[in-house]
Amino acid sequence: MNFASEASRRPGRGQRTDERIHGAIYAAIINHQLRPATPLQEDALAGAFGVSRTIIRKVLQRLAHEKLVVITPNKGARVARPTTEEGRQVFEARHIIESELVRKVARKRDDRGLDRLRGIVAEERKAQLADDKRRRVQLSGDFHQALAELADNAVLADVVQELVSRTSLIIALYEVPGAVPCSCDEHSEIIDALAAGDEAAAIERMDHHLRHIESQVDLSQSTGGVDFRSLFAQALPD
Repeated sequence: MNFASEASRRPGRGQRTDERIHGAIYAAIINHQLRPATPLQEDALAGAFGVSRTIIRKVLQRLAHEKLVVITPNKGARVARPTTEEGRQVFEARHIIESELVRKVARKRDDRGLDRLRGIVAEERKAQLADDKRRRVQLSGDFHQALAELADNAVLADVVQELVSRTSLIIALYEVPGAVPCSCDEHSEIIDALAAGDEAAAIERMDHHLRHIESQVDLSQSTGGVDFRSLFAQALPD
């Protein structure tokens, strides 16, 4: 899986057909236009894009590899529906990985790279003023993926890309009603620490930022199997 921002995945001229379709479906999932557990029928998608089911099947398999789609034999594909335990694991992984990521980037002090991050934050501010939540979600993901790219480690960038994408699904499922989205000021504070080469401050600000994101979702309830014995214990005869 090559590193790419969500924006670069959106369909555009000159892309291969399967890349264009992948970008369109990927963006629809990340932007919450396709909700978790939404069925993805091959026939319907083939008709919508004017291509064969073979191409659609290839795209869905790629999305399944990226953990955004689940394919079940004899049932077809659907948008992934992460459990609360998966949600907790995703956030734990992000804390561990992105803390080390900002440490690495702070040591580099890549001015051009930091300017790129500032450009994303500027777009975030515009989206915030316009109250465009979908655009803010997209740009927040772009920020973290662009930050990962500055580490010059393709494997690390791939991992962050997957975690950011899965976070979007988790938010779509478990967002607390009335949750206040993170301010783009938090991204600016991370950039300031990176520009100063202050590893400790960069780690602290990234950790604070991720905890703010995590506070927007309720992962307290289990989505595992039901214990019928406990559930119906009172209904059993003595």
